[in-house]
Amino acid sequence: MSLNRCDCRIVVAACACALLLTTIAPAFAQSVAAPSPTPSPSPRPAAVENRGVASKTTISGEELQQANAQNTYDVIRDVPGVAQADAKAGGSADNLQIRGIHLSSTTGYRLDGGLPIVNDIILSTEDKEQVQVLKGAGALEYGIASPAGIINYVLKRATKDPVSAVSLSGNGFGQAIGAVDVGHRFGAFGFRVNLAGGDTGQYVREAGGTRWLGALTADYTTTRTRVRLDYERFGIDLVENASVLQNKPGTNGLIVLPRIPDPYNLLSGPWAREVAKGQNLQLRTDYHASSALTYVAEYGRSDADRLRRTITQIGTYNVLTGKGTETATLVRDQDFANRYMNLAATFRSTNGSTFENDFTLGFNRNERLSNNPTNGQATFKQNIYNPTPLPAPAFPTTPLVFLPQNSADDDYYVSDSVLLAHRFRITGGLRRIAYTANDKLATGGTNTTSTSFLAPAVGGVLDLSPNVALYGSDVKSLDETGTAPVNAKNAFSVLPPAPATQEEVGLRISGNRGFTATVAYFVIDRANATTDPVTGLFGLDGTNRFNGIEATLRTRLAPEWSIAMSGQDMNAVQHAPADPTINGLVPENVARLSGSATLAYRPRQIAGLELYGGLQFVGQREINPQDQGTIPSVTTSSAGLAYTKRIADKRVTVNLSCKNCGNKRYWSSAVNGALGVAAPRTVALSVRIAGLP
Repeated sequence: MSLNRCDCRIVVAACACALLLTTIAPAFAQSVAAPSPTPSPSPRPAAVENRGVASKTTISGEELQQANAQNTYDVIRDVPGVAQADAKAGGSADNLQIRGIHLSSTTGYRLDGGLPIVNDIILSTEDKEQVQVLKGAGALEYGIASPAGIINYVLKRATKDPVSAVSLSGNGFGQAIGAVDVGHRFGAFGFRVNLAGGDTGQYVREAGGTRWLGALTADYTTTRTRVRLDYERFGIDLVENASVLQNKPGTNGLIVLPRIPDPYNLLSGPWAREVAKGQNLQLRTDYHASSALTYVAEYGRSDADRLRRTITQIGTYNVLTGKGTETATLVRDQDFANRYMNLAATFRSTNGSTFENDFTLGFNRNERLSNNPTNGQATFKQNIYNPTPLPAPAFPTTPLVFLPQNSADDDYYVSDSVLLAHRFRITGGLRRIAYTANDKLATGGTNTTSTSFLAPAVGGVLDLSPNVALYGSDVKSLDETGTAPVNAKNAFSVLPPAPATQEEVGLRISGNRGFTATVAYFVIDRANATTDPVTGLFGLDGTNRFNGIEATLRTRLAPEWSIAMSGQDMNAVQHAPADPTINGLVPENVARLSGSATLAYRPRQIAGLELYGGLQFVGQREINPQDQGTIPSVTTSSAGLAYTKRIADKRVTVNLSCKNCGNKRYWSSAVNGALGVAAPRTVALSVRIAGLP
């Protein structure tokens, strides 16, 4: 089921009424126990670095709320090495890069550290407690995954204190999302429910739409057993704008880019809708047979169903006049599903304070299913600078033909983690991956491929002092190499995985005044997937190497002032001896330099108030693997405030944020032959009231 525009407005109205009632009816507050106090906001981003063998950054629930996030990129954009890889600037799904590598929509995103979710529909943040960026070894612990990293979503769960809150969020483009958050514990049982829905708003004129979310988590805990259920169901119904394709190169071998189109203009039409729904379900049981033995069993399934999606792209245009040809591709009844199972046993042994050992044996199975329907197309004329209203295109009425693409991997793994004298931890492991794929061919028959791969991993952490730690890791595994873009001749074809290697060394330092600093050096080798400009086919073409330095710094400059900074200096090169057109060149959409800095101020005179402002920089990037043009570097600004105050025994939090405050017009990405136009200045406001009866 999905919510139409009227239903979503009912949700918003209900939440708005709840906000009003809790403000004007303080008598109810006397029956509500005051929630436990929370610490003051931390410097932006509110990220917590781990102390393991890999890089892990955690964005807290408070930061999710303060960011007024429209998508995952809004949440993690200040994490070094994270970039947008979406020609629609995060319109209907999250497309992200970590350390120059595009994350797969079927293996690059996880739910509560387990289920690989299908990320083909934009994910709501109302039910998320944390968003984690795991890089390097932390990512490849999951088998087939990007060597650069994965995104892990942690759902809200029942806490010791009851939760009852409503919120309302919106922006200057008409967004209005209402949300309800309720959680409680009854002895050994606990539950948390989140509901949200409303108008998405959209800076593109005549675009926008609705989205909805329903989520439930439940826990049952005894002295030996813990059972956890995760479930979320969500959907969207919105208009997608057309993306701008890159023209063919000129006689000099270079591509001339057009002027940046006005981001407010609708280049497609109100008929270019995506109607989709998805759900994620995961069940996990931990059984402590003894203090020395724990069993874990997990099962999950993730589904994404695109009932209808019209993908529009404009190409072969005149860069001076803007006149070009728009192609509309109608996708109907497109279904994706991931199935996940994990069984593991961990054996623990200790010897006083000198030795601790965790030894794990496990089996993991993943299935990735796609029905891959055929797609009808229509073309018409459009102008990227001065678009005209377009009627809904007439698509072919021939019956759909499905060419399913299904793959699975069965993994046996073993790992051992040893802690010596509470100062030195060494972790090693080996995973055997058995991969198979069955793809139905348009000519009839089925193409079956299979491969077996041994994936070793080793890492260590040495505490040089209580505040200084040195870590390193070396990991090998299989990496999904991508899905063909819609403008390729083999659109939506899923490429087989290929070997990948990641090595990393780093240093973590902490100190007084909230001081934390990290620096890491990494090297990644993985297969290179590109679209051949001659054949138009998307396929593997050599390898890529990414090596660079990342650093973060956070500290309090004074009792009222704090600062957070991050940056990356990365060198990337393609190795394709059989293809001189890309060999030795820089991969597309990869910046040499990127970084951010945010300053926060919390005045003593106004308790609960935080003001902040920041800058984000992304360097020059190549537009394609042939390095036939570049999009320039850009620096954008952000600002906002967060204010929390107790009113009538309710905890009221107001967040006001501004992104791209200078309203810069710039190219946000260059991927798969398309150019992304960045979102204009966006001002968002949210209000949350917690502690309801």
